Amino acid sequence: MATPKNQSILEEPKKHNGRWRMIVCDLDGTLIGPDHKISPQDRRAIQMARDAGLDVSICTGRSAHESLAVIEPLGLCGPAVFVTGATVSDVQTGRTLLRHSLASRLVADLIEFFGGFGHAVLLLVDEENSPGPRYVITSHGPVHAATAEWFLRNKLHCVVNENPDPRMLDHVVRLSIVADPPRSMEIAGMLRRQFDSRLTFLCLKAHLFDCHVIEVFHPNVDKWTGIQELCRMRRIDSNAVVTIGDDINDVAMLRNAALSFAMGNAIHSIQQSAKRVTRSQSDGGVAAAIDQVLAEL
Repeated sequence: MATPKNQSILEEPKKHNGRWRMIVCDLDGTLIGPDHKISPQDRRAIQMARDAGLDVSICTGRSAHESLAVIEPLGLCGPAVFVTGATVSDVQTGRTLLRHSLASRLVADLIEFFGGFGHAVLLLVDEENSPGPRYVITSHGPVHAATAEWFLRNKLHCVVNENPDPRMLDHVVRLSIVADPPRSMEIAGMLRRQFDSRLTFLCLKAHLFDCHVIEVFHPNVDKWTGIQELCRMRRIDSNAVVTIGDDINDVAMLRNAALSFAMGNAIHSIQQSAKRVTRSQSDGGVAAAIDQVLAEL
């Protein structure tokens, strides 16, 4: 794991007398909807929170470079959490400040495991001296339509490589495949049985394509561990953090935060992980949650 190189980008939090110091918000399904834009209502609420002295940050499954254009209207600065907690990056430059890479031997084993099912394996490679992460995909199978759509929508470049350079395997922060049900659930079950404590993984529903994205991370990675690292950099007590999210990769931060809000569009099990439930994304759920926080300062 790398350490911060330039502390000057870290913003000193404003002072106030309330309990809450920072609001950390998920992106997809929470702050943004199908149009991938932040509503004026939510933008105003975030600015009100900042004006009240609260720090506001992002915690998303996206990489920094997949997020910067979306969050640019918020005018945030300093670090935020990306890749489900595997990286902490500067929101203005996208430069990685902290990273948790998978063990190279495990990456090789996972490529063989997933490739054996005929699935193209997508590697997010984040090397210390590079300007940002890059995607490499193996040629074990065809690229899924959901992957192609995501890359097209976000203007991402991907290198197809039948045999990834072994030196690259030391720098993989996320490894994933896209698979259709019911095979996706079978693969997830076998992954759990075969690799167990060697990793953390999620099986996320990609609703537009009726498929699952299986994502693999370092065993210590989730959104809450990413937020704890963010708090250390911001010099904020993690007990003073409010989190807002909507999906399975948000469960850790919803359960562990002293105050958390699940979106109204989240499924029931996700809502049960949070302390409170706010309105849906399309109905200004983030703004409604922030209104409650500001009322309790």
